[in-house]
Amino acid sequence: MTQINEQMDAIVRGLKALPSLSEVRFVREYVSAPVETPVSGFIAVVGVKSAAQSRAFIGGDATASLKGEMYTAVAEICLYAPCGGNGNGLSELAGEILNGLRTADTAGIISEASVSPIAFDTELNTVFRSIGFRLEFCLCEEGST
Repeated sequence: MTQINEQMDAIVRGLKALPSLSEVRFVREYVSAPVETPVSGFIAVVGVKSAAQSRAFIGGDATASLKGEMYTAVAEICLYAPCGGNGNGLSELAGEILNGLRTADTAGIISEASVSPIAFDTELNTVFRSIGFRLEFCLCEEGST
């Protein structure tokens, strides 16, 4: 899943560059470093929910020697807010991430972006919203003919 993670890293770098998201800390899902509890600020947990090679191909519009594989992945960013503030600003930041995906997606690989309703996480004592989206991209190389 390294190539998929590289695609996600590029998107997260694009989101981090947006001034409207400067107060959000982005972290990878299932990292070795613990996340503080209780949550004291906005945290966006980035993860890949599923991934698959959708098809392999040889040739194409550009050149007959192009070969590669098409990949599809479902990704999710869970945006957590401290419960003490009743999630103040959570919906606004979720909207900023949703809009920011358009500018962060310099490769044009994101589709089907959506935001979930507000939910409560009893384990972390936070409120959160999930921003889900699909990535579709090609790992291509130029072959010799």
